[in-house]
Amino acid sequence: MALIEINDVTFTYPQSSVPALEQLSLRVEKGQFVVLFGPSGCGKSTLLRILKNEISPHGQLSGEVLFNGRSAGAATDFSREIGFVFQDPENQVVADEVLHELVFGLENIGLSTNDMRNRVAEIVDFMGAEPLLHRKTHDLSGGQKQQLNLASVLLMQPGVLLLDEPTAQLDPVSAREFLDMLVRLNEEFGMTIIMAEHRLDEVMAVADRVVMMGNGRVLLEGAPSNVIRQMRTAGERSYIPAIPSFYLQITNASQEIDIPLTVKTGRNWLQAAGMTITNMPESVAVKAKSQAKEIIKGKNLFFQYDTKERAVLKELDFSLSQGELYALLGGNGSGKSTLLQLVCGLQKAQRGKMSLHGKPLKSWKRQELAKTIGYLPQNPKLFFLHDTVEKELMHAVGQWQAIGRSEAESLLEALGIGDLRQKHPYDLSGGELQKAALACLLARKPEILVLDEPTKGLDPVSKGQLAEMLADLQQRGMTVMMASHDVEFVAKHATKCGMMFAGKITAEAVPAAFFSGNFFYTTMIQRLFRGTADNILTTEEAVRRCGVISE
Repeated sequence: MALIEINDVTFTYPQSSVPALEQLSLRVEKGQFVVLFGPSGCGKSTLLRILKNEISPHGQLSGEVLFNGRSAGAATDFSREIGFVFQDPENQVVADEVLHELVFGLENIGLSTNDMRNRVAEIVDFMGAEPLLHRKTHDLSGGQKQQLNLASVLLMQPGVLLLDEPTAQLDPVSAREFLDMLVRLNEEFGMTIIMAEHRLDEVMAVADRVVMMGNGRVLLEGAPSNVIRQMRTAGERSYIPAIPSFYLQITNASQEIDIPLTVKTGRNWLQAAGMTITNMPESVAVKAKSQAKEIIKGKNLFFQYDTKERAVLKELDFSLSQGELYALLGGNGSGKSTLLQLVCGLQKAQRGKMSLHGKPLKSWKRQELAKTIGYLPQNPKLFFLHDTVEKELMHAVGQWQAIGRSEAESLLEALGIGDLRQKHPYDLSGGELQKAALACLLARKPEILVLDEPTKGLDPVSKGQLAEMLADLQQRGMTVMMASHDVEFVAKHATKCGMMFAGKITAEAVPAAFFSGNFFYTTMIQRLFRGTADNILTTEEAVRRCGVISE
């Protein structure tokens, strides 16, 4: 008997004519590591939420959800066995201090003080969270809040862990550590893990089963290699991770041969296959340094939120040139979001100078600055004031008079959310919300676009749409600056990258040079070819430079 059984479940949200889940059936065995993936809004979050009674969404539900053979509604004693980490970390934090947040759940179940101290000491040490222990939760970055949420859930020692895109706001190093921790919990403690995720390159390799969803249904499921083959046959290539995608494109492998899912198995295969790699001319491999006009300049910037805390930015120098797509990378809490807010004028540096078009930023009028620079925050919910996407978009059009109604509506269609215009923004999935906020921002036609984690919550198809849109805007003269943890997206589409560390931008370069020497802040394909051809960053580059291999 399976631990979790979902039998022919259909769920429809109030005032919605289309079910979020439709005749969905799924079985999860005890101790399995299951990964859910698919387009934004396909029902992944809804599926996870109906598995935990306390946060089960309101709406019309039919079908059967069983835990250990018992109905989910009746198995109230099992609810404590289920831990849930939300997609949006803001939705889960309830206390104003990190320590209070950690012990909140333990206090609610009546654990003794001694037991609470033991559990907190263990988990804080395990996660390396001691520096955060006495900080205010509202001072944490999005990624730090996500790590705090996981720690709070693990303190409850659940038998089942449900995670809704938990790595979306984590830097590459933290994401790797996070995934390693999940693998340990699964393998050493027998914890059952069900995880919805868009970043599949590393989770595919550790999952027992993967489930592809679409339109509220299970489209494909099984072992990762089998599902990858099915995706190739079904034409869903955009969801195939980088290394197996490269492998499938240059081989005519039979169905029996194992597909490499990790860097190690991929390198072993490359060595055994005797791969030949064509040289790339220097002019193509390394882009020439841009001679474009400098439009934003920061000199000797210093910023701290609290005089008792360390400075977030110190002695930071920065410049942004016209037409660039500048990507800012760095660890959680390194100051990326703070720098973006300084660029937009939402925060003011305590020391240093920031100028826009040679004019001090502080001398710009707020309305003038808002028209010139469009800013998408890390939490897109902060963006919305109206009760439908269409009203929000029309407000942006009316306020800025940049584009007409038909052009505004075409923005929604281009982003694949034309059918969501009458929905409340808070009823959208994380990826849909991100795209709706971006549409409202682009309706203003700003000169400079500043994006904080724009690919967070986006599926691979939506990322492709965003990339095409940004490329088109660049061709029209728009300048883009973004903070991101998505190294695959940045390597493929950025024109320049900067690394934040210790309150400064410590390194800047074009993607080929920036990523080639890195161990963690680099792409899966670069790791695959490390030591052989360090300037190959993307699957497309790898396929162009390698010949077809017969297996």
